[in-house]
Amino acid sequence: MRKTKAKATGIMLTAAVLMSVLFAGCSPAGQDKEPEGTSATPPATVEEDTGNYEKYDAKLSQVDDKVSKYELGLYDDREIPQYIVSGKYVYYLAHVGENYELKKINSEDPSRSGVARFDYKGYFCALYPYAFRLENEKEVAFMDLDLNVICKIRNTENYEEIIPYKDSYIVMNGENLMLLKDGNLEPLRTLRQKNFSLMTSKHSAENTWLLFNDNNETGAFTYYIYNVGEDKYEKVSDMGYNYYSDGFYDVTGKRVMVRDLSEAEGKVYEAQYTGGPINTYYDGQRVYLADPDDMTIKYYDPSKQTLCQLTEYEFGRYSITILGLNGNKLFVAYLQEIYVVDVSGCEETPIAEYSIILHGKIDDMEREIRDKYSINILTGKAAVQHLLGNIKAEPVENDIRIYYSIKQIYQYIKRFGREFFTEFRYGTSQGLYVLLTGFTEVTNDGAAIDASGVAFRSDDRFYIILNINSNYTGKNFCHELMHSMEQNTDGKSLFPEWNDYNPKGFKYSDSYAKSPDSKYSLDGPDGYEIYFFDVYSMTNAMEDRARIFENVLGVEKDEYRVNEFPRLKAKAMYIRERLYKLYPSLKETDIFKNLDG
Repeated sequence: MRKTKAKATGIMLTAAVLMSVLFAGCSPAGQDKEPEGTSATPPATVEEDTGNYEKYDAKLSQVDDKVSKYELGLYDDREIPQYIVSGKYVYYLAHVGENYELKKINSEDPSRSGVARFDYKGYFCALYPYAFRLENEKEVAFMDLDLNVICKIRNTENYEEIIPYKDSYIVMNGENLMLLKDGNLEPLRTLRQKNFSLMTSKHSAENTWLLFNDNNETGAFTYYIYNVGEDKYEKVSDMGYNYYSDGFYDVTGKRVMVRDLSEAEGKVYEAQYTGGPINTYYDGQRVYLADPDDMTIKYYDPSKQTLCQLTEYEFGRYSITILGLNGNKLFVAYLQEIYVVDVSGCEETPIAEYSIILHGKIDDMEREIRDKYSINILTGKAAVQHLLGNIKAEPVENDIRIYYSIKQIYQYIKRFGREFFTEFRYGTSQGLYVLLTGFTEVTNDGAAIDASGVAFRSDDRFYIILNINSNYTGKNFCHELMHSMEQNTDGKSLFPEWNDYNPKGFKYSDSYAKSPDSKYSLDGPDGYEIYFFDVYSMTNAMEDRARIFENVLGVEKDEYRVNEFPRLKAKAMYIRERLYKLYPSLKETDIFKNLDG
């Protein structure tokens, strides 16, 4: 069984595309002067020369025929990097050692990019599509994206913000708006909202609009658009907005709402596409979305009700941030890297046809897996009809999620090979059934446990249950397949010397409801040799072997590798030795290749 591991997630409000509080540095202004500023530099397209940046070659490598990636170098994973897109430039701010680097990437000619380095001690920094915000205890400084100072003011108990307005800037200090004029800050007006949060802003050459929520602590937020030029508020909706070239928009699972600032009311499109986009970008016609159901990038045209799969490349389980579009280039941030997706030449498919096509692909894959490997894939209600009494599971009918999950499983099935599954069916075995479900609960030791995977044997049938709404669907399959291999033989005779690979005197907890001592696992404190992948591995010997096995086959670039730890590697080598005896065909596969590299 594979226990679901809960993961804490956080949501950050955006002041444009992405904002987080980080460190950076600049030359501070005098601390005791009245608020002042330099002459305003209006928001404008950045010139070709790199200005205050050093020359930098942002190398671009090809991932597949539609996706490429900038080689950004090492970063410090203590903080979340910041990214923004401004015209043809992509800006990337991250820790490198004890300093900060801001990379200004020319998307049309990466070799003509720039890099600036900062001493971050004592300053906080936020990156916007038009400015830097730098703060210490005494002052707040704003710089444009060419690293020229816009203005510096004393730090107060309020949060200071800078926003483009006509040919200059507004500095927002709590409820007070100040206009940067002739190098000085002049009072403009006081906002009539006493308790609010600025969500985002939208500006044109003639005006600026601010989007607020009311910070309601007892119910749903109320949202307002504030027209700076006309000093007018308008209640717009009970939902949040992003921004696009002509206004604001929002996407939920059921609708796309667009608020064009030139129109009296917003447009609402019923979203026929059933995907659950985590992050979106709207260009005034299409909604570009990162689809968590199959980890790919698509665009959805709400007016035509069509969908386009931009690439088959699967980004993975972590959050994807769509930064913006420049021509046919869509910029995407994922795992501290910047990807470029070519959006040209994409064939649009009506939503109704897309569902039919997808269902046909699922049928084809299920048939191929059944005919070639003697594995039966069951989904929907059919999947939950085979469960034992102590197992409960919800059916899944989402074709996109099912298709993606079968693809993930199939890549491992192919690696094991046809001969292995023939060997698995020896004797009276009637083969393997893989049940794709939603939420799955197993009652064990009197406790109900959320499980991302379960393996059991009923008569001569072997079942693997996979909660495909969990992460790591492919790795979970490998974990449960290891259990099935042990259920297909006598585990004690298959691994007679297993306890010799554990610490002297160690005993498994033999309970899914108890938490064993973690000192010999990667979950534990430093100073001990690592014998176990995690605390879950210490439940029993079968879970120990399954955790090692899945992390030999399915290791990803951001995860620990078994061969980095001598005691874990010794266990993995022993698993390989014994499985080769029971399943000789595995010697001709690459499933243990990670042990050698």
